[in-house]
Amino acid sequence: MRRPALAFLLLLTAASPQQKKSEQRERLRRTYETNKIAAPAAAGHASAPGPAPAQRSASDDLSDPRLADLSVQFEALELNGARTYFGSPRKDHILEWGGAGVALIDYDADGLLDIFVVNGSEISGGRVIPHRNLLYRNLGNWKFEEVARSARIDAAGWGAGVCAGDYDGDGRLDLYVTNFGANFLFRNKGGGTFEETGRAAGADLQGWSTGCSFFDADGDGRLDLYVAKYMTTAWPEVLTQKRTMLWRGGPAVMAGPQGLPAAADVFLHNEGSGRFRDRTEWLNLKPGSVSHGFDVLTTDTNGDGSVDIFVANDSDPNFLFRNRGNGRFDEVALESGVAFNAEGRAQAGMGASAGDFDGDGRLDIALTAFAHDTNTLYRNLGRGMFDDASEAAGLKARTFERLGWGVAFLDADVDGRPDLFFANGHIYPQVDQYPQLRETYRQENQLLLNRDGRFLDVSPAAGSGLRVAKPYRGVAVGDLDNDGRQDLVVTANDDTPTILRNRAVARNHWVNLRFVCPPPNAFCIGASVRIDAGGRKQIQEIRSGGGYVSQSDLRLHFGLGNYGGRIDVAVVLPGGREASWRSVETDRFVVLRIDR
Repeated sequence: MRRPALAFLLLLTAASPQQKKSEQRERLRRTYETNKIAAPAAAGHASAPGPAPAQRSASDDLSDPRLADLSVQFEALELNGARTYFGSPRKDHILEWGGAGVALIDYDADGLLDIFVVNGSEISGGRVIPHRNLLYRNLGNWKFEEVARSARIDAAGWGAGVCAGDYDGDGRLDLYVTNFGANFLFRNKGGGTFEETGRAAGADLQGWSTGCSFFDADGDGRLDLYVAKYMTTAWPEVLTQKRTMLWRGGPAVMAGPQGLPAAADVFLHNEGSGRFRDRTEWLNLKPGSVSHGFDVLTTDTNGDGSVDIFVANDSDPNFLFRNRGNGRFDEVALESGVAFNAEGRAQAGMGASAGDFDGDGRLDIALTAFAHDTNTLYRNLGRGMFDDASEAAGLKARTFERLGWGVAFLDADVDGRPDLFFANGHIYPQVDQYPQLRETYRQENQLLLNRDGRFLDVSPAAGSGLRVAKPYRGVAVGDLDNDGRQDLVVTANDDTPTILRNRAVARNHWVNLRFVCPPPNAFCIGASVRIDAGGRKQIQEIRSGGGYVSQSDLRLHFGLGNYGGRIDVAVVLPGGREASWRSVETDRFVVLRIDR
């Protein structure tokens, strides 16, 4: 197995000291509008200050009569030896803020979700210390064994994101890991082992990659790959960068991303026989539209049976690539209403997820953003059009102060309505030295329960697991103990990942569906799944990547509330093929197979 250490870009030309100073001044000028401490800053690091929304505390929400039967409780568990690293404790360079993702996959096909943790590198004493990726095999009964070395998936680099898919059509789930340096493609060989095939497959992209997603762009059955990139930088610059920007009139912090050179995303088409080819020109990206990309969300935004691509961009307009149905795309974020928020501002887009929060049968998009900004909820109006429903849905007042990274739609209370989970954590450790800013580096996560399309913050009453503060980043959702309740795993910068075990009182009904398709897309990635539970309908997708550079369970969990009868299931696969089942039993895990 090829186990690359760090592969970094080298500076090809040396700039004069005068030129460097001039470039730095211009970079800083374009990076932030300086917010004074006393000012009602609202725009975070993406744009200019504006009015803060009227604040509403979680205690106000907990008095809402619709929460009288609140039963959700999350318990925090730690993985032994699973500390992750991402640069130095000071965070002098923008590379050091992002953090890494996590994947919940059943790599050994034993019916239990395993945990793959992407790791970064440590900067200490002017040198770089790579740390290996981690794989925790689920032994059942909340016991996990770290097996990355024996599974040959413990390559060390500066890791960022992860997504899962069967790229070679052999029926086993593979992993793609993005890095600062060459990306890794871990082919699942079976028998509990992997081999790294990035170079052989033409997928070992260089530079700084972030989010990724496997999906079938052209309906040929093979999984293609979209990879977001953040910016162009070089290793000497990372090691020598100084904190020269003032945050809200307080601490000196790292510069960026505005004014720093963005990098172009890459679309890799699966040519078959385990090989990819760069077909980025198929995106038809508008000239000059290169952005600081973070998360990749592949979802059918207009219900035409073809998978589209939404990219959360940091301080730049988001991308939405509408699939023409043949693997060629048109970038339509502006005209579709998802490039900016309702104020016409580009936000510091971090993580993205899709779910039908209002029950109208269309998938909406949730986006996390910076501190002193609000997370955004784009409501799907149909025909590929969206509007910003953040205020109407209750997100503005509840997400303004914290800095959001991972985001997930999940049904935490199993009532049939998708709730929202936000992983929070600042990027500037120095804010702890300025209590007058009322910001902290380590932050608590948030759980917002859905009550008829409006979200209520129940975090303080939803278990001790949500009261642990860390600089959180990636989040993945899946039922780790197969008890019908969705659990979460959340990574944290320079800290240990946290398992959030769902201990909700089990009084609602549910069903968990796993789909098996003919090769080469055996896991049915990209499928749109609708269920009818006694007249109440829900929609979800089988999706690779998303949430913030992470991978959630490919099985679909549907909460059913007090409905305990049988359900009908309908599936649309990429390319338009349909399948359906009637009278499927509930309160159990069900495998549904789609024949050729």
